[in-house]
Amino acid sequence: SKAFTYDEVVEKVAQKLGVDDPTKIRLTSHNCYSQQPKPQPIKYRGVERLLDMLIHYNQTSDILYYEVLDIPLPELQALKTLKVTYHHGTKDEVSVHSIRLPKNSTVGDVLNDIKSKVELSHPNAELRLLEVFYHKIYKIFAPNEKIENINDQYWTLRAEEVPEEEKNLGPFDRLIHVYHFTKDTQNQTQVQNFGEPFFMVIREDETLSSIKERIQKKLKVPDEDFSKWKFAYISLGRPDYFEDSDTVASRFQRNMYGAWEQYLGLEHPDTAPRKTHNANQNRHSFERPVKIYN
Repeated sequence: SKAFTYDEVVEKVAQKLGVDDPTKIRLTSHNCYSQQPKPQPIKYRGVERLLDMLIHYNQTSDILYYEVLDIPLPELQALKTLKVTYHHGTKDEVSVHSIRLPKNSTVGDVLNDIKSKVELSHPNAELRLLEVFYHKIYKIFAPNEKIENINDQYWTLRAEEVPEEEKNLGPFDRLIHVYHFTKDTQNQTQVQNFGEPFFMVIREDETLSSIKERIQKKLKVPDEDFSKWKFAYISLGRPDYFEDSDTVASRFQRNMYGAWEQYLGLEHPDTAPRKTHNANQNRHSFERPVKIYN
């Protein structure tokens, strides 16, 4: 009956599925235009009756989606769930973790939770949480930041160990963004980023040839491939290529606003198989094994 209350609907669904606790059923309404589930599920007792669950604008649907949760929905709603991708410090390995914590938790709590779930390169490793979008790093989260408003739907949350060299920056060292890119085939003045972005410490008088050596070692790229890579200072999407003897740090200001728009670009072919954008966000230019943990 369309007049059934929220509790009666979940009870019926639970009975049909053989689920002992109806509060573990979470429902989602149907979007009649996209023919997909709506992005936001129905909150616990968030609607009065079945009829309210089936109406989308002025249309009535006969489709309702369900999930069977591992904990009751009222408990889950008191928690914030974040999907975090963990990049191992020394191994070429990525794992994806679903982190569930009370909404008033901090980024520091998230990192402590991840530490208990992953293999660290050494027991005292320090972790940080980054916001990655379209293969650029937009933010390093402060450990005391509350997680309630962090969005993991469009941005990728990446946890990683803080490299030792970044902890002891000298007065003239620069911490720069390093991104992979290719030239747009249609428009050669446009660059397209891909793969995994990363930070790198460069010293004041360091030449490109020295930096190249460290990048090759970090990314474990074979000589034959690496010899074809080009290196550019990129500001607002325009590449300015370096020679091996150029001092790289001189191009990077000390405190740049919007640092992700000024970076050291590594130009080379994107060798990983094509995937949709979402699958694409979390991969290095060379395929890394990905493990999913819930």
